[in-house]
Amino acid sequence: MKFIENNSDDATLKELGNRIVRYRLNRNLTQEALAQESGVSKRTINRIEHGHSTQTSNLIRILRVLRLL
Repeated sequence: MKFIENNSDDATLKELGNRIVRYRLNRNLTQEALAQESGVSKRTINRIEHGHSTQTSNLIRILRVLRLL
């Protein structure tokens, strides 16, 4: 796992979003499929993947579907 050099909030959110994209694609899931399985809106998935903040409960739901908890 890559260490986040710049540990600012923005850099961390961006890296987290990049990792979620990679894990989602490795599981052959579209944003829509991940949204449906996690109970989170597709817009929220998109925002997280682009480095925007979200509620912790949304992140937990996504990580659960991606088997990262």
